[in-house]
Amino acid sequence: MQGLDHIAVAVPDMEQAIADWQRLTGAKLTHREHVASQHTHVAFLQIGDFRIELLAGDSPDANVSKFVEKRGPGLHHLAIKSLDGQQTLTELAQAGAKLINETLRPGAENTLVGFVHPSSFGGVLVEVVEHPKHG
Repeated sequence: MQGLDHIAVAVPDMEQAIADWQRLTGAKLTHREHVASQHTHVAFLQIGDFRIELLAGDSPDANVSKFVEKRGPGLHHLAIKSLDGQQTLTELAQAGAKLINETLRPGAENTLVGFVHPSSFGGVLVEVVEHPKHG
């Protein structure tokens, strides 16, 4: 593991959330996309050398929408960078972590991601992120 990649925040209104973060922190919007497989709109904001990922469901049935409905907007997950995400998931499982994803799946920004159940990290959902390898 290489350290923290980003913190994700679940929001009910993407446009309002982007505007609020930019107004309050001076954050720069660096990337937006729709992750259709997860029914989620994603926006990445840069604040200095730190990234925030905003998540908003595209329908009431989206997992992020259900999260916001049940818990309200707020912290969704912490994402940890890994050069080999699958190996990291395997090592976490061997150490006793409960995996939500046993294998990596496509994520935003052409990444591969896998999630670890909050029960393994004191109630915090943790995402393992492997960025694309360049050349």
